[in-house]
Amino acid sequence: MRSDEIRATFLDFFAERDHRVWPSASLIPSDPTLLLTVAGMVPFKPYFLGEATPETPRAVSIQKCARTLDIENVGHTTRHLTFFEMLGNFSFGDYFKADAIRWAYELSTEGFGFDPERLWATVYLDDDEAFELWVEQTAVPPERVQRRGKEDNYWDMGVAGPCGPCSEIFYDRGPEHGPDGGPVVDESRFLEFWNLVFMQYVQDDDGNVVADLPNRNVDTGMGFERLAMLLQDVPNVYETDVIRPMIDRAVDLTGVGYGAQERSDISLRVIAEHARSASFLIADGVLPSNEARGYILRRLLRRAVRHLRLLGSDRPVLPEMMTAVIDTLGPAWPDLVTQRELTTRVAAAEEDSFGRTLRTGMNLLSTAIDETKRRGERQLSGSTAFKLHDTYGFPVELTLEIAAEKDLTLDRDVFAAEMEAQRQRARSAAKRGDSDGPDIDAYRRVAKDGVVEFVGYDRSAADASVAALFDRVGGVARAQEGDEVEVVLRVTPFYAEGGGQLGDHGIIETPTGRLVVTDTVEPFDGLIVHRARVGAGEVEVGQEAHAQIDVARRASITRGHTATHILHATLKDELGDHAAQAGSAIDAGRFRFDFPHFSAVSADQLEHVEGRVNERIVAAPEISTAVMSQAEARRIGATALFGEKYGEVVRVVRIGDFSVELCGGTHVERTPDIGVFSILSEGSIAANLRRIEALTGPEALRHLARERLVAEQVAQLLKVSTDEVVDRVAGLVDRLRATEKELARSRQQALLSAAGQIADSAERVDGAQVLAAAVQGADRDGLKTLALDLRQRLGESVVVLGDVTDDGKAQLVAAVSAELVARGLEAREVLQPGARLVGGGAGGRGEVAQAGGRDGAQLSQALDACRRTARELVVSLSGEGERSEPVGGDR
Repeated sequence: MRSDEIRATFLDFFAERDHRVWPSASLIPSDPTLLLTVAGMVPFKPYFLGEATPETPRAVSIQKCARTLDIENVGHTTRHLTFFEMLGNFSFGDYFKADAIRWAYELSTEGFGFDPERLWATVYLDDDEAFELWVEQTAVPPERVQRRGKEDNYWDMGVAGPCGPCSEIFYDRGPEHGPDGGPVVDESRFLEFWNLVFMQYVQDDDGNVVADLPNRNVDTGMGFERLAMLLQDVPNVYETDVIRPMIDRAVDLTGVGYGAQERSDISLRVIAEHARSASFLIADGVLPSNEARGYILRRLLRRAVRHLRLLGSDRPVLPEMMTAVIDTLGPAWPDLVTQRELTTRVAAAEEDSFGRTLRTGMNLLSTAIDETKRRGERQLSGSTAFKLHDTYGFPVELTLEIAAEKDLTLDRDVFAAEMEAQRQRARSAAKRGDSDGPDIDAYRRVAKDGVVEFVGYDRSAADASVAALFDRVGGVARAQEGDEVEVVLRVTPFYAEGGGQLGDHGIIETPTGRLVVTDTVEPFDGLIVHRARVGAGEVEVGQEAHAQIDVARRASITRGHTATHILHATLKDELGDHAAQAGSAIDAGRFRFDFPHFSAVSADQLEHVEGRVNERIVAAPEISTAVMSQAEARRIGATALFGEKYGEVVRVVRIGDFSVELCGGTHVERTPDIGVFSILSEGSIAANLRRIEALTGPEALRHLARERLVAEQVAQLLKVSTDEVVDRVAGLVDRLRATEKELARSRQQALLSAAGQIADSAERVDGAQVLAAAVQGADRDGLKTLALDLRQRLGESVVVLGDVTDDGKAQLVAAVSAELVARGLEAREVLQPGARLVGGGAGGRGEVAQAGGRDGAQLSQALDACRRTARELVVSLSGEGERSEPVGGDR
């Protein structure tokens, strides 16, 4: 049975039994306690916890899931995956064990065609009800229904809350896979493919059952890849039609056959599996970073790159692997196709940047491993791992993995101590705000009394009672003048920050006090919290209150929000569908808009975008809003934004015939109300991620007026008309540059005349020459020219030069000979430690790199750091001990 048939059979079976078919939620969950969606029940968690009421009591879904706890095992086994599809049917206080067991058996035998004689079931030790239902409702005999303990057949969340027994279904793969005796004897032969969870109890913090749930729920989960393995009669999940095409593509790209050697098979499985996981993460809006889910993605991509290099692939091939994923799974998951260009571009950028890091890090790590083994030790230094991580950006997880492959462990305690010391330094250097505040449980207790009604779409004021007050510790009964508190009203016109729109400001007045609201947030669905300061008197829980938003600020923000929708559609028209909104912040009169793109947007493109947005504003297209199911919104083509979380029922905003978005924000009634739209800037904020900052309304007009005034003043100074200003300034700049070039040539000649003396300070390290020196009176171009001259004089060499500018800033240049670059040493790697010391970063690649920073006083220390790094990198290329000596006398 092909994978598309498996999905359709599952969904159709439960749809025919009155289950609502839910589309998969994003891999970015709405649950703040989770980095990624890890199970099929995650989107339904509010229903199981009683925090929300579903529109229908039955649901069925195929949910995208990602788990990376066992990432090191991927490839080494044929069952571990970091991405998988979870098939599940759910009951929210509707049917229970009888229907869940009967339908699971019916679908397994009739829908999927499993031989009833090869099915086994397990139940919890004392779950006599489930045992009897299996025996009475199905053809599974009592001897094939086994009882197991809490570790295997009981579910809870690890904390106080819902819990209950499980029943699992197993398939007997035959005697060639292990001994007889059912799942309690061997779970390789008897493979579990479906887990039925019966939530029927409430437990306390100690795990003791203290009550029955008022509504008993069913949560089932069936791993799609494992089910496909059984139905397609293949030995493991990597041979199914959802993964094997990616392995075949990896074989084509690397020229290494699959099934020949275990070591290369591991690498091929890692490449295929991680390409699949990464493609889904990127399509759902995750971009590589050094934090949270972005780091998970980066780690997946980097592991794939490393295994590609292990197989001898020295050219960029990861984008082609992502293409294979999209071609294979795109028909089932259209978002992969929509984000094809973004996915392949992100993969290419990450492969390129990490390829350089990997080459340098592997050289240094190999040297450290060899030295560790030479000393007869079994543990790699934690300081070495930290230096690789901190100085060269080499992931510690990769260090652990490679060390394990060489039968070494890592001194984790020393590494952890080094990391903590670094964090302490960062804390000392940074100014941090106090993040203390009530925890999520305090909010949940308030939410149990009912959701907050938001009336701010068509009202700017409302009367309500004060439902709760919080200070930084927790709930309080009253607050006095000067106190900073968080306020919950049962009805509010205040919009809570979301979808990029900042929260409302305003005033809340009670008979005894006045609150100045400075922000409005929504900790989770249905609870709106007002952050405020008591401006006068005191405020108590239970008092009646009058809430009034800042109308002028809201109007200004509203203009910006509608403008972001128009800009979003216009950018897609100009740049392509990949330029989807990846973040925004809409404040009074101005906003920023983030979007994926692979290069700077040209001035001509920006001018065209700005003009087109203003044309659409003036054209006054109709703006309409509608509330509908998420499935219906997707059917009509509504855009769901990266990183946003949506419920079952969504609000859709349509502007003319060019924009349809899921959006809970506030919008103008007519686009001309936006007024003027003006782009302030466009620039890069991360790899493949751009940001536009813009103004709307009166703020945009004031900005344009100031620009016109500046142009007029410059025209008066130059005694020309404003139309002639650009040409006149261009002429002056050309003359100034010519003068500066002449001055630079004179300085350069003076510097080059001293090159021989500077070269005498070089030292020989393992056959190469290393030089790090400070020079005076050179600009950056002069430093570069001098560094290249010295490199030519010294032959196989690393040259680092530095200078302090007139305003106290440091500038550094490194030049590496072609022979060393060919062996894996790059100029940027040499400069990075020094760049950090002067408070900057290093840029460039290959033979030449440059760096700069604010702290010129640290130039000497920076040059010393670069010299040490150059020595280490040169030594790592040969794998021999360091040998250095002065060179000047030999020359």
